[in-house]
Amino acid sequence: MSTDRHLLPLPGELAAMHDGLRVRSVGSGPTVLWVHGYTMDSTLWRPLWELLPGLRHVGVDLPGHGGSEPLAPGTTLPRLAARILDVARTEDAHRLVGLSFGSTVALHMALEAPDLIRSLVLGAPTPAGGPPDPAARKRYIEMLMLRRMRGAEAADQLADLWMTAPPDIFRGTERHPELRARIRTVVSRHSWAELDNGAMAAISAHVHAPADLARITADTLALTGSADMPVFHANAAMLAGAVPRCATGVVPDSGHLPFLERPEAVAGRLAAQLADTVGHST
Repeated sequence: MSTDRHLLPLPGELAAMHDGLRVRSVGSGPTVLWVHGYTMDSTLWRPLWELLPGLRHVGVDLPGHGGSEPLAPGTTLPRLAARILDVARTEDAHRLVGLSFGSTVALHMALEAPDLIRSLVLGAPTPAGGPPDPAARKRYIEMLMLRRMRGAEAADQLADLWMTAPPDIFRGTERHPELRARIRTVVSRHSWAELDNGAMAAISAHVHAPADLARITADTLALTGSADMPVFHANAAMLAGAVPRCATGVVPDSGHLPFLERPEAVAGRLAAQLADTVGHST
């Protein structure tokens, strides 16, 4: 059986640790920082990175994900965003991409550091404190119960349960078997420690009020998949009204993970958004 080449590092890809966070980088040119979704890691960006030459791509594994250190209980969204902003400053990254939960982190980074973040791309936009998808809330409770009953032995079951629809987080990957298998490989490595220690609770308690979002000065693009859950389309519309320079778009034939499901379809739009913005030369 052939191996999915995107499970392997790209030519020239480097990996290092930054204050307990695994950071991967590849390419040359203006630097883009990429922030993945919950239970994922930065390896899943590789197909899109290949479609965006002329940029230096830096992916960070969030705490508790991939090769990074565990997420400490009590970590707030501002504290988490500050850690990722430290990576952005170290890497001289003025362009930022976030997907799903990663978009929550990216939004907070942009509002806290308008001097640094000049271009912002959000997939399945998720402002903090917004209404959750009811099926996703139900699934998280089911995972908590499974973890408490079976502990570490439940790792594979948790991965399968998390990726089963509803909720429709991974439904769009059902049409892309190789991608789905790749994501399953990554999710199966997730520690699920946050189910034991409640480390996501303080992050989830934060709320992005419209007045907060209005402080974002970055050129912003919020993209949703055409078949994504209704709440995320509503999120994009809200951001268009709250963030001063925010455009929205819909990716055809895509679900909740448009950047992963249809990299060829979004690459051109992202390339244009991540190009030098008016008034900025870095």
